[in-house]
Amino acid sequence: MRPPISLALPFPEPLPTPPPLDTRDILAYKIVVAASGGERTAAGENGRREDRRGRRQGRTDGFVSMRVPTSTAVGVGIGVGVGALAGMWAWRRCTPKAPPNTWEEVGVISALTMYPLKSGRGVAVEDGRATEFGLASGPVRDRSFMVMTSEGTFITCRQVGRLATVVIKIEGQTVTLSADGEGKVTFDLEQVMGDVKVNQVRIWNQRTRGADCGDAVADWLSQLLYKGETRVRLLYQGGLVKDRPARKPDYFEFPQFRASDRVLYADTSSFMVASQSSLDDLNGRLAEPVSMGWFRPNVVVRGAKPFDEDDWAFLKIGDVVLRRVKPCERCLLTIVNPATGERHPQQEPLTTLKTYRCPRGPPSLAKAWAQKPVFGLQCGTERGGAIRLGDKVQVVRASRHPEYQLMHM
Repeated sequence: MRPPISLALPFPEPLPTPPPLDTRDILAYKIVVAASGGERTAAGENGRREDRRGRRQGRTDGFVSMRVPTSTAVGVGIGVGVGALAGMWAWRRCTPKAPPNTWEEVGVISALTMYPLKSGRGVAVEDGRATEFGLASGPVRDRSFMVMTSEGTFITCRQVGRLATVVIKIEGQTVTLSADGEGKVTFDLEQVMGDVKVNQVRIWNQRTRGADCGDAVADWLSQLLYKGETRVRLLYQGGLVKDRPARKPDYFEFPQFRASDRVLYADTSSFMVASQSSLDDLNGRLAEPVSMGWFRPNVVVRGAKPFDEDDWAFLKIGDVVLRRVKPCERCLLTIVNPATGERHPQQEPLTTLKTYRCPRGPPSLAKAWAQKPVFGLQCGTERGGAIRLGDKVQVVRASRHPEYQLMHM
């Protein structure tokens, strides 16, 4: 005799407690109930009795009354209900969930910095606007210019540290690039866009485009960066980059990315946020302190505890709401001195960060970032608006909302 077959399914760990129902869950339930025939209540029974009387009356009045078998009705109801539930699931997946109303004040904005030229020197501002593409001030937008090779590959100071020393100045339609000891070059944006030449470029695994800024600035940059041995071009987004999505990694599921997140020429997200106390903590471990410019954030928060930002799922600054899409894992760009463009001989501050800022879990993230320490947050723009120095910063903590928790340090 064969032993009985067990239908029990093993669960290696307890199932998580489902979150409380919100209004979307209740609406989904009501739609499914309506589609599958309604709840079996006293009112429903009365309705069904009236329906049966109506069918009997139809026979006596000479009308044909068709009665659908119960099994067929149930099957149709279940099918419609499942279809409605699938539709509601898709709707929920596509409908952004509002941040929880558990805001906590953690500090104030102590610095706002734009990097109009990708990998160029930062430009400090006192106020600006949080847009879907990042920080903007007047006509200037963050990461709206970028250097590329003549073959169509983007260039950063990972490859050429000297790029970090390039200063960009925009006055009306006039753009000036300069670097210490290398003179300057000027071009007119109106002319660039009037006789526009569009170049295609690849940023990591994404293709995008931009308006070529002309031969004069291309010659100047080629000489500055490669002594003329490699030809480069300068691109301006010029309204040509409208639908480039934020770059979501494929090695780990970061749930707060959204399909609607957009960037210009930034690597990953519209904003980079860092904490002054975290930099102070790091500098206390370094033989030679570094400035925040080594990490290139747009927003610096003062007043929080060191690395408290690991726990921030959302930030609210006045009317602006930023949504953390992922912690910022650091690479060789961090070892480039923004003042000189030279790499640190001991690869600091990256070397020291690796001793205490690499995540220990979850396992897949710990493996991917085993040599990539975390410093700061990459954020998407949940709600835009004005932003200025001294604004109070409130946060929603991931530790209070497990669905937003990402890593263990």
